[in-house]
Formats: sequence, C-alpha cells, structure tokens
Amino acid sequence: MLTTIRPAHVSDAGAIAALTFQLGYDVEASDLAERLGRIVARTDQRVWIADVEGRPAGWLHAGIAEHVASDAFVEVVGLVVDKQHRQHGVGTALLKQAEHWARRSGHSTVRLQCSSARTASHRFYERRGFTSVKTQLSFAKQLDGAGAEGLRRLAPRVDR
Repeated sequence: MLTTIRPAHVSDAGAIAALTFQLGYDVEASDLAERLGRIVARTDQRVWIADVEGRPAGWLHAGIAEHVASDAFVEVVGLVVDKQHRQHGVGTALLKQAEHWARRSGHSTVRLQCSSARTASHRFYERRGFTSVKTQLSFAKQLDGAGAEGLRRLAPRVDR
C-alpha cells in the first residue's frame, strides 16, 4: 500500500471529519472546514493528510507551542488513522512528517498528549521513541453558557 503525505486543504474537511469521528469527536464538516481554513493559513501550524491509494486514510495536526517555563516545541495536537489502515505505517509516516517539520523549524522536541484510556496508542507512541513524561488532569471551564454540553466537545468518546 502506497502512502502519500500531503498538506491538508479545506476541501478535505469532509474526510477529516469522518476520521475525527473515529477518534471519538463529533464534528460537523462545515465547522471543521471553517477552523481548518484558519489553521492552514498559519505558519506555526500544519495539518497533513495521509493518502492511501489516493484516498485520505489519516491526518495529523501539529503546531509550534511556546510556554513561559520551557523552550518552544512542536506539539502533535491531533492524529488519527482510519481503522482499516492501522498497523500499516500510516501513523508512522504522519509522525515522521511532523518530526521533519520540527527539525526544519529549529525545534528539537515533539510532544503530544494522549487519553489515558488509549493504551494501544500509548504503545504505538513508545515504539516510535516517545517517552511518557507526566500524568495530568485536564480542566476546562465553559464561559458561554453552554455548560456541560459545551465541555463534552473537548473530550472524545473512547472505545475501550
């Protein structure tokens, strides 16, 4: 299976939304297209699509993060591979693309966060040289009155 990595385009929003649903996030393609348009226009973020035989089989979103307490790094903000294409090198190819971009951008660290329930993903990242550096809780506060419903959009459904 030939995997090609390419930059994402707004026209990929439907495919990205379908893959994102597999990750456990319910997102409308139109909402995703709007956000994607803003993201791909930025120089400090990248979204790549992995095409297998000409069809999107995965995506990765990475961005440069700067924090007061640490050197800047590249953060993998999201990564998903279609269930039919897992364990065929698609995720590895996407991570290599992000690592290449990090080096080209002058960053020596790539970080990511992964739900504690995704133990298979933990093993995937460890096999690719990532090290677990901390365990933390994630907190959020909804300011627009959407309450718990608004916060549910932040956490995926996780198949165990």
